Amino acid sequence: MRRSARVALATIAAAATAVAAAAKIAAFRGEIRNEIDELFAAEHLTPGRVVAEEDLARLPTPVARWLRRAGVVGKRIPRTVRLRQEGEFRLAPGGRWMPFTADEYFSLDPPGFVWVVRMEAAPLLAISGRDRYAGGEGSIDMRLLELIPVASQRGGLLNQGALLRYLNETMWFPAAALDPCISWSEIDEHRAQATISYGGMDGSAIFVFDADGRLLDMTADRYYAAGNRTETWSTPLSNERLLGGMRVPASGYGLWKLGVGDFIYIRLRVTDLDYDPAGPY
Repeated sequence: MRRSARVALATIAAAATAVAAAAKIAAFRGEIRNEIDELFAAEHLTPGRVVAEEDLARLPTPVARWLRRAGVVGKRIPRTVRLRQEGEFRLAPGGRWMPFTADEYFSLDPPGFVWVVRMEAAPLLAISGRDRYAGGEGSIDMRLLELIPVASQRGGLLNQGALLRYLNETMWFPAAALDPCISWSEIDEHRAQATISYGGMDGSAIFVFDADGRLLDMTADRYYAAGNRTETWSTPLSNERLLGGMRVPASGYGLWKLGVGDFIYIRLRVTDLDYDPAGPY
């Protein structure tokens, strides 16, 4: 075969591979967009109501103090939420920190979220994908260059982990603390236990507050996918800011309390927050 013919065939093959890769990336992005659209579908949502001071009377004292400080009284309970984050993430203790940006979307009724993330694993080498909780089921789909699966899991014990993540992230939409699927019991002046029941599963966590009602931390026994077991999980919080008209923590980190010591796996900052947005970013 002549060299020119070989070059032509190689060029055609490379072009075909590029087209196939582009189609696969487009399909992956389309799947994620469809999941976000499902979350925002109006037929799954009940109208939000305005929170009154009387709504806080049934709550433990530190929880009611938190909601008053956040500013929920007199505000409508959102049906959907969107926010933007930036920060660093790592996959294992001692691992390399990867800068990331993420958009996250929530529905309150039913409870659910889609976290869409892009991590810079190395120059020109990104891991992209999403973490999702919908219909009581958790799922993860992360891909290198949006093509090569690096993390894929659905259901099972992941449901418990996703349920607790949702409960934790009500820190950014505190009025969800009034949802009937969440029950509260006071531990002391600065701590309360929240139990969320949804999708045939229960999850409990301890919320920690300061004397002024700032949310400082949340701890829970949560499914740790890397070890396929339950471990103590904690999310220390800081940098309270007014975002979306609500006082919420804008910075924090997540850690697992492992036998070898604390493993901090994410450090994040919230850069934008909207309640009942018209749609995705």
